[in-house]
Amino acid sequence: MLFNNPALIFVLVLLLIIFVFVFAVRSTARDTRQLVQRVTRQHSAIRQYDDVRLLCRAIHYLQPTTHTGIDYIISKGSSEQKPYIEEWFNSNVGQPTPEELEQAMKAVSGIDPAKDHAAQRIKEYPSVGDQLDAAYKARQGDHSEQVRLDHKISMIKGKYPKTDDSL
Repeated sequence: MLFNNPALIFVLVLLLIIFVFVFAVRSTARDTRQLVQRVTRQHSAIRQYDDVRLLCRAIHYLQPTTHTGIDYIISKGSSEQKPYIEEWFNSNVGQPTPEELEQAMKAVSGIDPAKDHAAQRIKEYPSVGDQLDAAYKARQGDHSEQVRLDHKISMIKGKYPKTDDSL
């Protein structure tokens, strides 16, 4: 008798749909938050420890499409232990073997930071804030700042060109 009323059935179905939607959104938000925290921890370790950075560069050298914190996790371990791949999540790309990693670390550690065009350019590029300010002024009609910064960036790119050694 109670379920013979079409309006009541509609309200119950609507509530069920809303419940499922809210559950899915909360679950996705929780998963996303955990992923962001994992990526943040990995990037913090990469910035803080040279040996973790070297291992990450070696993995990227072998598997350019993988990303730390998303496809794999590097663990620092203790002070006497070298960093290692704690977990490998990417089933589409095979995890590199320790031998492959050693060879890749030798290859990427041989790159001279003084010849690394990206590192040299970053030191001299205008700050992101200056670039955003120039972009804002350009959208408002004043292109002079944007032209000046673009010229400066072009000069820096010419000063530190990409080479096969730096790739």
